[in-house]
Formats: sequence, C-alpha cells, structure tokens
Amino acid sequence: MNHVIGLTGGIGSGKSTVAGLLAERGATVIDADRVAHEVYAPGTDGFDRVVQRFGRTVVGADGSIDRKALGAKVFGDAGALAQLNAIIHPLVRSEVARRLLDALSEDPDAVVVIEAALMTETGWTGGAGTLWVVVTDPKIAVARLVRDREMTEQEARVRIAAQASNDTRRVYADVVIENDGTLEELERAVDEAWKSIGEP
Repeated sequence: MNHVIGLTGGIGSGKSTVAGLLAERGATVIDADRVAHEVYAPGTDGFDRVVQRFGRTVVGADGSIDRKALGAKVFGDAGALAQLNAIIHPLVRSEVARRLLDALSEDPDAVVVIEAALMTETGWTGGAGTLWVVVTDPKIAVARLVRDREMTEQEARVRIAAQASNDTRRVYADVVIENDGTLEELERAVDEAWKSIGEP
C-alpha cells in the first residue's frame, strides 16, 4: 500500500529540510514550489500570463521571471498575490498530479511526499491522504530568513504575514513537526513521524 503525504510549512520553517530528511528515508519527494517556478519558465503559458498581468519589469536580464521583482509586487498586496496564485496554482496542481501518478505507477508501494508552501492557504494537499506540517516560532523563522536568504527583518516579516499562521496550520495537520531546535532534534521528530506510517 502506498502512502501519499502533503508536507507544508511557512517560509523559514525548515520544510525543505524535512523533505530532504524524508527523501533520505526512502520517500519520493515532489517539490510543488519548484514545479511552480517551472510552470512560468520562458516559453510557457504561465510566463505569458504572469508578464501580461504584472508587466515586463518582472522579467530579468536572462529573460526569465525575476522572482525577487515579482515577490516585491505581490507580497504585502493581497489582491496581487491572489491574482498570481490564480494564474500559477491550477498549472501547478495539474503538473503535480501528473508526477504523482507517474511515481505511483512506477512503484505502487511508494511513499510520495508532495512538498508545497501554501497547502493550508489554498486548502489543497495535492491529492495527499495525510497532511504533515512543519512549524517554527516566527521569531526563529525571521532570523533564519535574514541569515540564509539575505532578507531584511521587514521583508521576512511581510513574507511570514502573507502566509497562514502556525495555529491555522495545526488545525489542518495530521502530523505536526516542531522545528525550533537543532538539526538533531528535527531528525528525531522526523524519525518519529516516519515510524507512524509503518516504515522501518
């Protein structure tokens, strides 16, 4: 029997680190956030629609969408963010569903993890049967974003404020992984969650 897991968490929560730990334990990981970047690559319908809505100023020197410029337009502007999501999310859902079917066709007993940032906000788990949520204290998330992504504290707070709160995520979660401590503590939490799906 296969297991399909939706994995989500706010920016700076360590969601991608958890996805990597699950991959090390044998899971097949589909990164919906990476798929989102692919669906508005140059030459795609998504690219054309993003540029039509937000203008040529979001196109970088290399001809692709400049994610930082696009982010500056939508984060802090709920209407603009909703319009971007309306363009991107249906394209992402379709592609993730295709990859999920491919993974399960290849290995019917696979554990497939669909990693996505906005599952709680959009009410979508990518067809996932179980929703796992990674949470961290917002102050810790801000510090990580300043350290690792070269954001200012204000930029980090705006990004976090645009997403669901930890309390909201907990309501929807089947499994909550706390990530306020060390990597070793996170690994132990992931191991406990992994055991819950019957894996060795």
